[in-house]
Amino acid sequence: MQIPLIGKSDQGQYPVNLFYDPEQSDQRPALRGIPGLKSFYASGVGAPVRAMTVFNGSLYAVIGNTVYKINTAGIATVLTATLSTSTGVVEMADNGTQIMLIDGTYGYIIEGDVLAQITDDNFPVPASLAYQDTYFIVTEKDTGKIYISSQMDGTEWDALDYASAEGKPDDALAIISDHRELWILGQVSTEVFYNSGDAAFPFERINGAFIEKGIGAAASAAKLDNSVFWLTEEFQVVRALEYTPVIVSTRKIEKEIAGYETKSDAVAYTYAQEGHSFYVLNFPTANKTWVYDVATQLWHERRSFPTDGRHRGNCYAYFNGKHLVGDYDNGKIYELDFNTFDDDGKIQRSIHVFPPIMAGNRQNVFHFRIEIEVTSGVGLVSGQGEDPIAILDWSNDNYNNWSNEHWLKIGKIGEYTNRVVERRMGSARWRAYRLTITDPVERCIIAPYLDAESGSY
Repeated sequence: MQIPLIGKSDQGQYPVNLFYDPEQSDQRPALRGIPGLKSFYASGVGAPVRAMTVFNGSLYAVIGNTVYKINTAGIATVLTATLSTSTGVVEMADNGTQIMLIDGTYGYIIEGDVLAQITDDNFPVPASLAYQDTYFIVTEKDTGKIYISSQMDGTEWDALDYASAEGKPDDALAIISDHRELWILGQVSTEVFYNSGDAAFPFERINGAFIEKGIGAAASAAKLDNSVFWLTEEFQVVRALEYTPVIVSTRKIEKEIAGYETKSDAVAYTYAQEGHSFYVLNFPTANKTWVYDVATQLWHERRSFPTDGRHRGNCYAYFNGKHLVGDYDNGKIYELDFNTFDDDGKIQRSIHVFPPIMAGNRQNVFHFRIEIEVTSGVGLVSGQGEDPIAILDWSNDNYNNWSNEHWLKIGKIGEYTNRVVERRMGSARWRAYRLTITDPVERCIIAPYLDAESGSY
């Protein structure tokens, strides 16, 4: 019998550092390893990469309290002035001549590679940032107000150039410009504005574009797949279908998130790579990373060194044909690379628990032989991975305890017909098999097959 690769979307175990690809080169589905982390730039500063953006052919990255301008060769120039904060979320936007940054307390402008704090007395304490139609737009912290800058100038602000999201009396926590519409996400509601061209204030709410869903983590809002995604105040992940929020999180993931002590610090980024569009949701305090794949509508978990905690990627930018993420802790920037099978030289552990095999009433299943079809013959020339292995174990008691590990060879380089096989695994009424790969080789799990029969006990 063939064991399914994945179970129902709302039950079972989620792949770790693997995602479901419905069509490989042989037109069969598989679980494929996530991209590894390939070093692009190391600042040498033990601080988080807080934000990145591409501007005029260079990558601008905020690392700690410093802004780095990095060229395509990975060589950086450090801007002289610094931010007044060293941690926390930073948002960036540009108008073609200026980059604006906010850090939740202050606003800054980069122009001509000179960083300066916005000193206009009318500039509010910023909670979130967007750019649209020649204006920088910020929400004011602890209010429902949105302010706009002067046209094409983020240094000038007018105390009267604001509007309020008034459908509900809640604070505006996040703002996103999507398809030239402003999405203003509050504590319990969301409103969508458009540029009406009104001389007094150009942005007005769209009739009927009021959503009775708020945002539970201000930095969780992100654009992807011609839509807006966010974590609601009820801690469900939704995407907008026109002006209707559609839940994309599963009940199991919602239960998991609900158990986190802190959820409001969640931060998201999105990217598309090789036909898959990913919404990456990090929970810093909980030390977890969940990823939704729009192409398959399935979730997986990502973990990184040193403790299999949250993934190292904290923010994202597409630069010079590379998918780049900034580390949440050590000041490094990595390329997400499908031909790299570790995380900057550290082990990347891929784990998958297959859907369980269950017997009928008063019966056992006798497990004679299991074969897991993987991409074989992927061993390296030398070093770890020269003779790669897959680690197989199983649970007979609903994931509470696991058997001894069984180390099965994937195949040295060129051993393309090798099979991952284990025999004489005993019997159980309920069993789930788990496969783990840690060697720095290609990971592609195609199908598991089990020779078994049921019998009374």
